[in-house]
Amino acid sequence: MASCENRVSFWVASGYSHRETKVKCGNTDPYGGRTICDECGNNPAEMEAIRQHEENRAADNDWLRSAGWGEM
Repeated sequence: MASCENRVSFWVASGYSHRETKVKCGNTDPYGGRTICDECGNNPAEMEAIRQHEENRAADNDWLRSAGWGEM
């Protein structure tokens, strides 16, 4: 799962208005999710790698919680 260099635009609230912020593909977006550009989103192999990574992360966190450690 290689992160590309594309950036995705998000509009976030700023006072009484909104401002544009650009986030690199693969990083956390302003709403807590994963940023995925159109290029990666249309690539089935890349989306499978992202899905697998998310499943592994969830399994690790489940195991850590069951052992009393919490998330790391």
